[in-house]
Amino acid sequence: MTRHRTVLAVSRMLFLFAGAAPLAACGTNLKPHIERMEGRAVEVVTAGTGGPSVVFEAGFGNDWAPWDRVASEVALHARVFAYSRPGYGASDPTSTPRDAGHIVEELRALLRAGGHAPPYLLVGHSFGGTYMELFARLHPEEVSGLVLVDPRHADFSTACAEAHIDGCGIPDGAVKSLSRVEQDEYHQFPLTSGAIRAAGPFGSYPVRVLTATSHGLSQAGETLWVSMLASLASEAPDGRQVLFPGADHNLEHNHATEVAQAILALAAAAHD
Repeated sequence: MTRHRTVLAVSRMLFLFAGAAPLAACGTNLKPHIERMEGRAVEVVTAGTGGPSVVFEAGFGNDWAPWDRVASEVALHARVFAYSRPGYGASDPTSTPRDAGHIVEELRALLRAGGHAPPYLLVGHSFGGTYMELFARLHPEEVSGLVLVDPRHADFSTACAEAHIDGCGIPDGAVKSLSRVEQDEYHQFPLTSGAIRAAGPFGSYPVRVLTATSHGLSQAGETLWVSMLASLASEAPDGRQVLFPGADHNLEHNHATEVAQAILALAAAAHD
């Protein structure tokens, strides 16, 4: 393989894990502020009124900013909360493990400290979707709805390997070039599968799995991605997969209005 093709392949793999490029550099509609959590700074965005609070979790390698367009639309009708995980954006790093369980409990503590009472409408993209899936399974009494925006299925890499599908992970050399927090999250992500199994089933809340179909994978890889997310949606008593044919992984950026509409539909249903 030529160097050009190798770089291209690595770029596609990183794209599959990461979300949209942070929008802070080109300006945002919502304005972040700093809150203190156990002595460290956490970058937080709050806006809007009305319940339930819509809580956003970003994808791998991102601060809160890729949610700006979606959260701005949702904030016209509901209260929104977005933040940057430790080590991203203006949030201080932390020495606690970067596995999904710790990330979920840190988010819950941050919400409580900021006066955001459950139930929450949880929204997550990519890795963030998988974190929110675990949150919803662990604490169903705190959840009014769950919107997973092209989440990375916790078992996708394993399924790729078993099906002999290439390009589903990041090469070791590329991982070493990532930031420390990105490396930590990447290496801890495989633990999420066991955590989700141990957490048990979804609750009675509605689950929507918004699914892109173009990730730079082979046809077999794309088919596997879509089918695994369909299976995930079917696990919920009120689960539904919503396909975005031809769309890439960054639905929250390139299909912001449709994502906001899916969120607001569940927010409205929570009031009925």
